[in-house]
Amino acid sequence: MNKIDFLCIGAHPDDCEIAMGGTIAKMVSQGYKVMILDLTNGEPTPMGTPEKRMKEAKKAAEILGVDRITLDLKNRFLFDSLEARFKVASVIRKYKPEVIFCHFELDAHPDHIQAFNISYASRFYSKLTKVPLEGQSWYPKRIIRFFSNHLRINVTPSFVVDISDFIEKKIESCKAYESQFNAFNVEDYIRTFASYWGLLARTRYAEPFYLHEILLLDPSSLLV
Repeated sequence: MNKIDFLCIGAHPDDCEIAMGGTIAKMVSQGYKVMILDLTNGEPTPMGTPEKRMKEAKKAAEILGVDRITLDLKNRFLFDSLEARFKVASVIRKYKPEVIFCHFELDAHPDHIQAFNISYASRFYSKLTKVPLEGQSWYPKRIIRFFSNHLRINVTPSFVVDISDFIEKKIESCKAYESQFNAFNVEDYIRTFASYWGLLARTRYAEPFYLHEILLLDPSSLLV
């Protein structure tokens, strides 16, 4: 894969699937090139191993129809460092996404907060000249936050995406992570979360997103 349209950055394998798996599946169905970038391998966890987690992540990516890159930054010790910024900026320069999706900056999980900081800074670092990075400078048009599930706060999203036709594929991709959800009803959680946002948007299932920058819309989208 060369140039892509959307780069989805998560702290751990399964973060992007849980937060925006339906949107990823929808974008792929519309012909867009999408990549998931995991900053860490997500291990250690109580029931997982690095080998098992990578096998699950590969399966989840295949279900959604996307390519996946997993960096070697440290789970539980993730920190917004120059090293981390350079690694992510290098991926941005190589694949030149138009839009980045990443964690929302308010979260109970320290890795998620750091993942946002890294993503946000790397978008800027990617456009810099005279820095020790390969490839030409590149600046994605916008960076959009997805919502994780560790902090139960009331945030009004900038927009939601209708995933009614892709809820089953999202659930299937999340269920690929058997080591993470063996004692948790992930399907019930996903349906409840998506139906809440769908209800507010007058559809069956939806996923919420937030961004600071102004979103340009065509008037036709207001009639949906």
